[in-house]
Amino acid sequence: MRVYYSTHFVSKTLVIYAYSHYPPIIVNTEIMYINIIRRELETRSEKNPRYSLRAFARALNFEATVISQILSQKRVPTFKTAEKIIRALDLDPSVAQDFLSSVADAHKSRGLKLANKFLRHQFAESEIQKTSIQDLSIDYFRVIADWYHVAIMELTFTEGFESNSNWIAKELGITPLEAKLAIERLLKLGLLERIDNKLVKTNERMTTADKDLTTPALRKHQKQLLEKAILSLENDPIEIRNMSGMMMVADPALIPEAKKLIEECSKKVSRLLQSGRKTQVYQFHVSLYPIQKPKKEKL
Repeated sequence: MRVYYSTHFVSKTLVIYAYSHYPPIIVNTEIMYINIIRRELETRSEKNPRYSLRAFARALNFEATVISQILSQKRVPTFKTAEKIIRALDLDPSVAQDFLSSVADAHKSRGLKLANKFLRHQFAESEIQKTSIQDLSIDYFRVIADWYHVAIMELTFTEGFESNSNWIAKELGITPLEAKLAIERLLKLGLLERIDNKLVKTNERMTTADKDLTTPALRKHQKQLLEKAILSLENDPIEIRNMSGMMMVADPALIPEAKKLIEECSKKVSRLLQSGRKTQVYQFHVSLYPIQKPKKEKL
């Protein structure tokens, strides 16, 4: 049986109505931030049954007692703590907004001294302004996070490119809906434009100045590309791909210099591959990471 949902707020309670014989689902928005944290802990525990609250707290860069008190509702996070948790959990903008609003509600309901300052910071702008800014942030997040947005922009340069979502979806192995929504998002952000009913990449460049937005998005983007590399390794003939690597003993102090060399190499490979006929979109990916657990520096 298919179930359709609608939602509305009653005081601080989100009521989710299912159009079926089931009763409405009620979620207290004051503890929504707790549910978000708990859901992430449960997800990690499912992947690793030995995963502990202490390990989770360490991953978030907090003492275990702090996370324990937050989860048991004995402590309400400060605005600074909430932002730190959001960054550590890589929450996308819409979930981050729910998280902060939930924390703000908890402060307000408990009459904490920080509440007024927090709420001024969180709700100073009008609802219309907040919605507009939040929607734009989500669009930027999705473009940075989901690999096929950049692929669509590069695809516009290929020979035989067709400006319709079905053709794009087939070429990239995504759904027509994903292609359609991605095109609309890229047009909205000015990264694509229509000229004579043809999609054309603009000279508009995306900024990565907002680290709260781009860091989670870029991490998601990198994960997706690694998954695509595995698929290519398993399915593409070796004649059209290259998977190579080298393991070595290294001096971590030289990593910044190595990153510069990798960047220069990437640009050279890009210039070479783009100097010929543009018939197919490729991803060039280089990984450099420690095999050993990073050692703590002695004081």
